[in-house]
Amino acid sequence: MNHDPAFALNEPQSRRIAAALTILEKHLAALRDALEHGVRQGRLVRYEDPIAPSEAQRLLPALHEAEHRLRQIADDLALPAGSESVRRSFLAALELDSIHLYECRPRGELAGCGTLAPATAAYLDREIEKLDAAVRTLIALLQRKPPGAE
Repeated sequence: MNHDPAFALNEPQSRRIAAALTILEKHLAALRDALEHGVRQGRLVRYEDPIAPSEAQRLLPALHEAEHRLRQIADDLALPAGSESVRRSFLAALELDSIHLYECRPRGELAGCGTLAPATAAYLDREIEKLDAAVRTLIALLQRKPPGAE
């Protein structure tokens, strides 16, 4: 890392630049993953306008150049690396998802969307509860680190 005083930043400047570069770094990593592995279609999300493998070969050099330049700026400005817990990020997201599932129950916020047919209400009560139980199981498993894990 270069600690050249010509590149001195105060703490707010350093935080602002680091935040912008961190977001860009995440987007570049997501693009690289999509280029190298493709995008997995979901049941409720259909990704359109895919990037063809032939186009990926054209984009990867530009992507690597952008990643290199980002790292160079971070090094030249001696920007500190932040840390982000993968486990806690997924736990927080799944906890929020569980809240959103609760709101999809007939007695939740869905009640404000109009009257549900009794069969639909019974179905949602039953199936949303099962889905939430599966999500809660995943949350519980993520909360317990395996022995020897850091």
